[in-house]
Amino acid sequence: MESYQFSKLPYVPNDFPAIQEKLNGFTEKIKSASSVEEVLEIIGQCDALLEETGHQMTLAYIRSSLDCTDQFYAEAIQRESAGCATLEQAPYTNALLESPFLPELEKKFGPEYRPRLEREARLLSSGLELMARESELVNQYQQKKAMVKIPFQGRDCSEGEMYALFESPDRQTRIDARRATFEAFLEKKEEFAPMLLELVELRHKIAKANDFDSYLDYANLSFFRRGYGEEELTAFCGQVKTDLVPLLRELREEQRRELGVDKLMVYDLPVRFRDGNARPAGDAAYLTEASKKMYDGLSTKFGAFFRRMVESESLDVTASPNKVAGMGFCTTLKKGCLPYVFGNCNGTDSDVAVFTHEIGHAWQAYLTEEQGYPDIFKEMALDAVEIPSKTMELFAYPYAGEFFGKDAEKFRRGHFREALVEIAKYCSIHETNTWLYTHPDASFEEIAAAYEEIEREYEPGLDNGELEDYIRQGASLLRNMAIYSFPRYVISYSLSEMCAMELFARMQTDPKGAWNSYEKLCISGGIRSYPDTLRQAGLEPAYAPGSVKKVAEFAREYLKKQ
Repeated sequence: MESYQFSKLPYVPNDFPAIQEKLNGFTEKIKSASSVEEVLEIIGQCDALLEETGHQMTLAYIRSSLDCTDQFYAEAIQRESAGCATLEQAPYTNALLESPFLPELEKKFGPEYRPRLEREARLLSSGLELMARESELVNQYQQKKAMVKIPFQGRDCSEGEMYALFESPDRQTRIDARRATFEAFLEKKEEFAPMLLELVELRHKIAKANDFDSYLDYANLSFFRRGYGEEELTAFCGQVKTDLVPLLRELREEQRRELGVDKLMVYDLPVRFRDGNARPAGDAAYLTEASKKMYDGLSTKFGAFFRRMVESESLDVTASPNKVAGMGFCTTLKKGCLPYVFGNCNGTDSDVAVFTHEIGHAWQAYLTEEQGYPDIFKEMALDAVEIPSKTMELFAYPYAGEFFGKDAEKFRRGHFREALVEIAKYCSIHETNTWLYTHPDASFEEIAAAYEEIEREYEPGLDNGELEDYIRQGASLLRNMAIYSFPRYVISYSLSEMCAMELFARMQTDPKGAWNSYEKLCISGGIRSYPDTLRQAGLEPAYAPGSVKKVAEFAREYLKKQ
């Protein structure tokens, strides 16, 4: 891999009419090919074209996320997203499916090849203009959300700057910070609420345009859910309520006693310790140096990979009020470039969780890229894609001292409990999305009410206190990027945390075996279905009956040792 620096990578806007013309040409060549070798050559040429296209769009996406005030890249990502969404790729995919050489391609690429082609053809058969509008709205929401200014203690803060205040040891500060944030977002309600309603309508229309009964079915196929679906995911959420929520209630009572409050309120939930949560021992630059020790410790190859990421400017987790807030991400630039990691450090313990999480994604993407899979196999089944990242968060525990110094044990205690809470939290968002896309004509107020009602099933006894009126008006919903931008996806975090817990349990008794299973999972990429990807690593599907009870039992034993 040639050395490069991200800041110097040239952005060249995609010429989508020319790209479409080339795609059409590849389609005709597939139809007239006289040998499987000829088809393979065309596939390689098409993959290279799509790799270049994706590279330019990803550059625009990253740079627009790094600085939401940069009008050039704000406009660039809108153009790129719309252009990619409206590329007609279904004819090319159908030509491969109808090729007399398909059996030979299946023999070469394996049993997942045909289902992946059929998925692409089914999802992209119609409604491309609707998809372009959906992409445009998602980008607008993320940009506008990042630029919301929150008046607090005499200055205007970004949402990202408020996160540390949500974890303040001072209860009144927590209340005031939440109130200020909610007020700022409610001022944007007339702008943000219609965006959500339009997104729901668009997604419903996209599903219908592609002959799906509902957006639930469309989204499940888009996330590679084959051989399982609504029934299994609903049953999994039921397991969480039955087998995990009782443990979480015990942990909330422990938290209440630790904080010394009469009743745990919604604004208390992020705070685990009376004197405050763990704080990183330094800023983003400090965390980067500490990470080198961690990744060297996990494997020599991993350490070398991380150093190349740093040298090539392939990660930026420094704090900035102009960055997209409330999320980190890892994305692939392709064209021989390393994966790229984005974060927005805010001085809380989540800085380390996000950092290690996204580097887990990067490591998986790098190992998959090394295998030389064709483009269609570079993306894992999405219910598996969060396992490498969630596992990496847990694998960081032995190195907590490097990141937190005297707060290392605080971090481990707080993070493990929060990991269990997240399993339930993401199930709650999943159920909200299920409700949302089975009630596509619901008003914003009805959505907000359902959102709050479902949340209480996973946080029994939740008391919003002084913030109740704000939440009833939809203040939490307006800030929820998972609802707006990633519909039907976040259940993957719950499923992945389950598998991460299983790998972490193995790490306690067989570190080498756990690491080998982890790397097998990463290397698998998209050449296997979700269940087969897990079995390759010695794991069972997270939705299997009894899985949540097993994790809850491990958690209870682990918590006793802390």
